[in-house]
Amino acid sequence: MDKANVMSLDAIEVGQSVKIHSLDESNDDHKYLLSLGVLPGDVLKVTAKGTFGGPISCKHENQSFFALRRDYAKKVIVTEVQ
Repeated sequence: MDKANVMSLDAIEVGQSVKIHSLDESNDDHKYLLSLGVLPGDVLKVTAKGTFGGPISCKHENQSFFALRRDYAKKVIVTEVQ
C-alpha cells in the first residue's frame, strides 16, 4: 500500500469516495465506529462537512448516511478509490 494515498477521513474533500483501510484502535472509540457498521474494506463518500470543525457527513456503500465528529473521523484511516 502506497503511504502517500493513506490518510484520515477528516482530510477528505466533499464528494470524494474512499475505502476504509483501518481503524485506530488505540482506545475504545473504534467500538463506536464498528457499531455504525464502519468496517475496513467498506467504501464511503463524504457528502458534507460542517463549518468550524463540525461533523463530517458520509454515505456508506450500503446507502445509509451518518455523521461523525471530527475526532472520530481522524481515527478512520482511508485510501482513495480509483
